[in-house]
Amino acid sequence: MTSLRLALLGYGRMGKHVEHVALERGHQVVVRAHTAEPVTADQLRQADAALDFSSASAVERHVALCTAAGVPLVLGTTGWSDNAGMLATAAERIGIVVGANFSIGVAMTVRLAALLAQMLSPALGYQLHIHETHHRAKRDHPSGTALLLARTLRQHLPYPADVHASPESPPSDAITISSARVGSIAGIHTIVADSASDTIEITHTAKSRRGFALGAVLAAEWIVGRRGLFNFAEIAFEVIAQASK
Repeated sequence: MTSLRLALLGYGRMGKHVEHVALERGHQVVVRAHTAEPVTADQLRQADAALDFSSASAVERHVALCTAAGVPLVLGTTGWSDNAGMLATAAERIGIVVGANFSIGVAMTVRLAALLAQMLSPALGYQLHIHETHHRAKRDHPSGTALLLARTLRQHLPYPADVHASPESPPSDAITISSARVGSIAGIHTIVADSASDTIEITHTAKSRRGFALGAVLAAEWIVGRRGLFNFAEIAFEVIAQASK
């Protein structure tokens, strides 16, 4: 494995977990940017790849700076307004991996969600719900992962369904989402398919942020030398395969 020079855009709890995993894997961290010390394009040119776990308000600036510096980006910040046009334009010049969650286990859960949805005929009478629980410091809700799971279900269902995160009464065929913010929980996501006959549940529980950090570092290793816009949930198993060589 080639040692990379990495730029960390955001040096909070997640950024420090990413740094720890990166050093374990033999990489160097050449930039540590945060609110008090924002990154510049000149600093980014020292790096082979950048990883963004900063704040929603900083994302567009970081994308623009990485594009100007010609540095590929792993974008893990959530809660920002998804600007597909901006990312697509940037991805004409650099490689970008976007992920609501960089856990390999969550990537597996997304695949299970797609498989479950494909089997849910309207005649079976299942109602779909996603509940997510995170630590009290998490600002956005529902989580990006909950939204990813809901969109995956909707995409693969054999019938149309809306996604509702509001507590107000949704239609019975809607995919509903609820959220809780408790203590220091790293992240729990449960898909519930409930009918009059039985209940199916798929749950992913994150024990620490290490799993997210490992996936992000593996994504940084994978994106170097590539151009285009990629969703981590769609390329996760290709990323794993490269890391296993």
